[in-house]
Amino acid sequence: MSVYQKTTFNYYPKLITCVLLLIGMLFFLQNESKAQETDTLNEMVVSANRVWEKKKDIPQVIKIISNQIINDLKPMNTADLLEKTGSAFVQKSQQGGGSPVLRGFEANRILLVVDGIRMNNAIYRGGHLQNILRVDPFMLERVEIVYGPSSVLYGSDAMGGMVNMMTKRPLLNENFKGDYFYEFNSVNNGHTYHIDFKKGFKHFAFLTGVTYNDFGDLKQGTNRSNTIGNLGLRTIYQANLNGKDLLVKNNNPAIQVGSGYQQLDLFQSIIFQNNHSKKHLLNFQLSKSTIVPRYDRLSEVKNDTPVFGTWNYGPETRILLSYQYENKHKTLMADQLKWTSAYQWIEESRITRNFGKANENNRIEQVGVFSSSIDLFKQVNNHEIRYGIDMQWNKVNSTAFAKDINTLVQRPISTRYPDKGSSLLLSGIYISHSLELTRQFILTESIRLSSVHLKADFQNKDFYSFLPDQMAQNNLGVCGNLGLVWMPSKQLRLTAQTGNAFRAPNIDDINKIFDSQSGKKLIVPNSNLKPEIAWTSELGITFNPAPVLKINAQIFYTALSNAIVVSAFQINQNDSQIYDGKMTKTYAQQNKQLASIYGGSMAINYTFLTRLKLDAEITYTYGKINADSALPMDHIPPVFGRIGLQYQYKRFNCNIWSIFNGEKALKDYNLDGEDNFQYANSNGLPAWYTLNGQMGCFVDSKKRIHLNAGIENILDINYRTFSSGISAPGRNFKLGISVKI
Repeated sequence: MSVYQKTTFNYYPKLITCVLLLIGMLFFLQNESKAQETDTLNEMVVSANRVWEKKKDIPQVIKIISNQIINDLKPMNTADLLEKTGSAFVQKSQQGGGSPVLRGFEANRILLVVDGIRMNNAIYRGGHLQNILRVDPFMLERVEIVYGPSSVLYGSDAMGGMVNMMTKRPLLNENFKGDYFYEFNSVNNGHTYHIDFKKGFKHFAFLTGVTYNDFGDLKQGTNRSNTIGNLGLRTIYQANLNGKDLLVKNNNPAIQVGSGYQQLDLFQSIIFQNNHSKKHLLNFQLSKSTIVPRYDRLSEVKNDTPVFGTWNYGPETRILLSYQYENKHKTLMADQLKWTSAYQWIEESRITRNFGKANENNRIEQVGVFSSSIDLFKQVNNHEIRYGIDMQWNKVNSTAFAKDINTLVQRPISTRYPDKGSSLLLSGIYISHSLELTRQFILTESIRLSSVHLKADFQNKDFYSFLPDQMAQNNLGVCGNLGLVWMPSKQLRLTAQTGNAFRAPNIDDINKIFDSQSGKKLIVPNSNLKPEIAWTSELGITFNPAPVLKINAQIFYTALSNAIVVSAFQINQNDSQIYDGKMTKTYAQQNKQLASIYGGSMAINYTFLTRLKLDAEITYTYGKINADSALPMDHIPPVFGRIGLQYQYKRFNCNIWSIFNGEKALKDYNLDGEDNFQYANSNGLPAWYTLNGQMGCFVDSKKRIHLNAGIENILDINYRTFSSGISAPGRNFKLGISVKI
């Protein structure tokens, strides 16, 4: 019997209970004067209201991932960072993927922000996304995760919350500094190289960074329980030799052949400041990946033969160029003013070919995004007023062709989005107000008026004769939040909040055209979509019974209306259309669902024995569609969490942690949604946990050279996270070195 079978997930609650009892004993026995204080209420955050303010004054739930945590964990990518910290559930369809889930919302229902700039664009889809991987974790100063509705200040999409990634900045009057980092990961023969350097003068400073990742095929765990069975074993894989597809026996079925990829990230930040109140910041980011194999599709087999010979996300490019102006000179209108303008360029593609066929389909999307925002802050006595205006304009170009891999002859095929181009304009104006009623009560209210304009033009109708010449849509909406913070004592903080968020239909919702199942399911455009609305109410408590101990917990309830789902659709009263010579049933995105989501989370941070810290966090979410059948809602993860210990003394540091998931039974899957039940067992996915350890040491007295080593998934457990199409990494030996100049 394997170790995993002896130590099942059923013992995990007992383990947590024992740890908590041990903490309690140490808490009463220790000399508190020697312990380090756990004071996080006075942390400053920027995500909630776009200006720096104390976390304790904000009713929203905000998780901060500091630069120190990033350096300690050294994640392979930004999605891994969220998963390892227990901050979010992460779905993966391939090694080069990672789709965060916040409070049961995923993909285009949560908002990704980098340096205050929306990453979400006009073609963010409703399934699973990998775009967060295009942000370099080694150039992040901190990550702030806001849970719950955040549309008032950031506009469409922030229904389940937002992930705000803030990059490092250069400092004025700073000596030249450099940082080199290398790490090896055995689980995918992965190599990570990073270098950055900076210099600050009197009025000018710059910071430059480069990161290169080379990841080979990912190895899954070999310690299998009876419940996981043979799920994910890669016994054969496809290869192409001289234009002919071949089946190749995999000598090590634990190796997930066809999952490796490479990525290059470049970063440049420049600050100019000629007086203490005015600052100019230029920011350039480039992320370029190689082909990223869509592993879940490549692993699909029918009659012992792979379905696809090729299924790749083509090389993806993300470029960001931004300018930010900050002015802290006090005027009648504002004490602080920030103007941010940015241009983003995104190119992505899909390359697919059925096994044994020569015809390879290539569909390429290019999105240009211009955005601008003005944010102002004014304080009048006990009143804090934040207001501003923002806009984002998207231009989408979509092209497509089929290529014979033997003759290289090309021919046109249908595009994924309108072939003549599409545009999406989002704009809004907001105001937020906080009032310190007393030293114990802080009231916050905010409101936003948003406008969304969409237009798409169709030119080539050889493939879809029923398409109109143009589709357009205009949406106008109002959303708001009301929150209260009550601090009856220094040890206790209570919060209550209610508000709504929205997601306006984008180009992917309204204008996507593709044959998702050949001859069976044709997705067609639908211009009658309305915005999705999520109304959330939540309660929170933070308890600091001692300087070394902090406990916080939240519960929430969300009512989702006008939820967009794919459903059968009629065109001119016909439920089928002739496509590629076949009569094919038509489907479209439609506002069909009313749903309820509720859940909660709890976290404990405890410092004892002077330098030893414990953190534990657990999250539970449940969602159902409000219909007669009460079907489960898709994207709802099982219970998940993290527990860890951290020790630091002089030059030495050590981290031991465990991440875990509960069972996701098949009855809790939404079989018509995005839960990917085909990548699970017949009963769903079993519970799992991993044990991980990492230590590091500065080898010189000036703390310039740091060596780190670790083992992740020590027990080599084989597991797969909910909705994922690739098995998680097995035992991974990490070895790295950092050198500071």
